[in-house]
Amino acid sequence: MDNEIEPALRQGLQQAAAYGDGQSNGYGDPQPHFQAGPPQPPTPQQHPAQYAAQACSSCDKQLPHCGLCRRIGRQQRCDYSDESRAPQPSGEEIVSLRQEVAELKHLLTNGLSSARINGSNGAESDISMNSGDSPANFLQPSQWPAPSNFPSLFFYDSAAFEYARFHIQAPHIKVPSGALSALGNSAELRAMIEHYFDTVHTYFPIVSKIRLYQHLSNPLHEPGADIALLFLAMKLLANEIAEGMPAQTQLYQDVKSFYIYLEAQNGFSIQMIQALLLTSLYEIGHGIYPAAYLTVGNAARVGHAVGLHAREVPQMLQRCTTWTEQEERRRVWWGVLILDRFVNIGHRGKPFASAEPSLDMHLPTDDAAWDRGQMLTTAPLSLSASRTIKASAFARACQSIHLAGKVIQHLDDRSIPVDYRFEEALRLHRGLRALASTLPSEAEDDDPTIRPTLCTAMATCYSALLTLYDRYCCTESSIPDGPESQLVMQKESIDGIAAICDCVLQLARRMRENIDRVGNLSRLSPLTIQCLYEAGANYAWYLTESSEPVHAEKLAEIKELLIICDRRWRIAGQYLFTIDDYWQRGCGGMIGPGAYG
Repeated sequence: MDNEIEPALRQGLQQAAAYGDGQSNGYGDPQPHFQAGPPQPPTPQQHPAQYAAQACSSCDKQLPHCGLCRRIGRQQRCDYSDESRAPQPSGEEIVSLRQEVAELKHLLTNGLSSARINGSNGAESDISMNSGDSPANFLQPSQWPAPSNFPSLFFYDSAAFEYARFHIQAPHIKVPSGALSALGNSAELRAMIEHYFDTVHTYFPIVSKIRLYQHLSNPLHEPGADIALLFLAMKLLANEIAEGMPAQTQLYQDVKSFYIYLEAQNGFSIQMIQALLLTSLYEIGHGIYPAAYLTVGNAARVGHAVGLHAREVPQMLQRCTTWTEQEERRRVWWGVLILDRFVNIGHRGKPFASAEPSLDMHLPTDDAAWDRGQMLTTAPLSLSASRTIKASAFARACQSIHLAGKVIQHLDDRSIPVDYRFEEALRLHRGLRALASTLPSEAEDDDPTIRPTLCTAMATCYSALLTLYDRYCCTESSIPDGPESQLVMQKESIDGIAAICDCVLQLARRMRENIDRVGNLSRLSPLTIQCLYEAGANYAWYLTESSEPVHAEKLAEIKELLIICDRRWRIAGQYLFTIDDYWQRGCGGMIGPGAYG
């Protein structure tokens, strides 16, 4: 590509690079300064007329002037004066410089290998040290954002903003050339989109298929940078990583860099939030922490900023014009709620990044009807509706994650009175068990080759129950002279762990059958693997306590599926490592899984 750049433009780029070395190129000065025309020679005030600024590159230092200057008839001769020469460094400066070079070599030699290691589980961290593949190369300095025109009134006085009936115009953001190269040609892009909807969309349907194709087929609508970011995130999540390759691929780094570039130019849109959710789901699936936790929180914050969580708050996005678009926004916000609560199942004691949904919030509608853009005549299903009413697979996942969020909040709230704490725990236990008993019967006709399955909803429900029972099963943490409800909840927890672990085992067998039906792991949701880990940890503890062969057989079956899942999602390998290295080695001297709570 460099050969295609005209000499004048090449000279301008060199001048821009030189300018950037001494100047800040931030928001106030987004573009490098180019000098019009050829560079001017130094004035007589700068250098004596009979001398050049310094000796030329091939100087033989003959007197009165060098041979090269004599052959080419150069008017300005080489300057041999002491004033033009840089001062020679002292011996102390040379020694200091050598020490700095040695320290840099040590950092480059030892730091690169250790920078990729996650100290606790050996997972690779979110870092790339290859300068040739750096995400900084994805964006050029000239593409960095100009000063913001966003109306600050929207944030510091939203009432005045709404009263004046102002609107936020979406900025036109140029798509970086690196993004276009990563997406490939039109045939490759269409193949990627079809593959995404055939795989990821079956278990995480937050992108409207019909709206996306209408968007692409409209000749009057030019796809913007937010669409390009969404396409890159779709490609990132749908593609499988080659064996032996790190999860922090070049495409992953490009997506992260592209989002920062888009956010800096206030390119807020529903596609931007969708890209964040897909990126965070990728990070969850491959165990890229803390990036996954932070990306989910960022998606929640952006969702709140644009007003996605409620209609009565100031809105940054334009009003929806179709039912399909409104349903898409609802699904995107449910996607935020799902991932926000999922990353907190094992990471306790932290508040949610997203607001608690109201009981009258609508659940997602039928998945197939939404994909067709077909509005159903049935009444929408709210979050408070009876769980015995049949709902779509994604709606069931929303119900499960809502109850899981209730469990997490219950366990983290230390201010609940003792009497009420156990009553609330029993209420959560009954609600989750009711849903857990409904899902398997609804999933009897599940066929992953025809429709989305209920595996995500079942896995989330089982994880919530095991997390709840984990807190109340241990007798060592019982309150002396506690209420009678404490003993009731303790018995339900001890019995419940064994029962739900067996439910997880049945789910594992169902997942194995689905994988065999599809013929690959492309429709395996990363959100289904957490419950396998929890059940495996409990089976390992049972085996340590009783040494019964039946527990060893069940544990082996769980571990076998984790090995299979690791081919698609690297988090399964991390779960397997923790079961082998921690739970099967006596739980670090703890009494049992319940002591972990």
